[in-house]
Amino acid sequence: MNVLFIGDIFANTGKRIVAQCISELIEREKIDVCIANAENIAGGRGITQNLLKKLHRFGIQIITGGNHSFACPDSFDEYTMDPYLLRPHNMPPGNIGRGMAIYTLSDGRSLGVVNLLGRTFFHEHYDCPFRIGMLAVESILKVTSSIIVDYHAEATSEKKAFACYVDGKVSAVVGTHTHVQTADESISSLGTAFITDVGMTGPGDSVIGMKKEQVIQRFLLQTPIRFEPATGMPQLNAVIVIINDTTGKATSIKRIFEPVTFL
Repeated sequence: MNVLFIGDIFANTGKRIVAQCISELIEREKIDVCIANAENIAGGRGITQNLLKKLHRFGIQIITGGNHSFACPDSFDEYTMDPYLLRPHNMPPGNIGRGMAIYTLSDGRSLGVVNLLGRTFFHEHYDCPFRIGMLAVESILKVTSSIIVDYHAEATSEKKAFACYVDGKVSAVVGTHTHVQTADESISSLGTAFITDVGMTGPGDSVIGMKKEQVIQRFLLQTPIRFEPATGMPQLNAVIVIINDTTGKATSIKRIFEPVTFL
């Protein structure tokens, strides 16, 4: 199974990149399932009903999120109804939506996806992603051995520690949230692929997506300022993970960093 995971789609620039590039990439790389983190697609925070529909239309089957998942209230109904729109699985009980899904391909193969939110450096009090994540993985293993985990977190150590914790039980742990692609893609001896952060699909001429001048001003003056999404130097960040359909082990992980010129 060839799985494409697209790093945090950021604002309108990210949406335009996906609209222009993804169908060709899916065909070129013979992708079976496409997953994308899109918690920042709506102007840098959240996702809307309209944008969700467009992502599905572009060819993305499963959308994951993070700490900004619920930033747009008009998506709340979609979190309830769309089985492939995920928010962090370790959010406190009682929240709308779901944090895990099993996607079945037309040929009968299936892929489990778990979305988790780290706790290091976050102010919110989420349930333990390690314990909650392992319970989710063990549940999915009853159906399929092919599992991708989107671990949305700040700390590189936390992402790596989780990958070690579930080593051999999942096909891949891919990090999101920092919007900076790391060059540490690897596959463990037990067959779990890992990358600390997939990166950002959005404007590279920015500070993690926002206009750099505004972010610099915030650092210099230490006063609140409204950040706006940047637009320059569009870039596509993603990884392709190839999974053995029988064992669920990853056999390859390839990092993608492609500058984009809009047509």
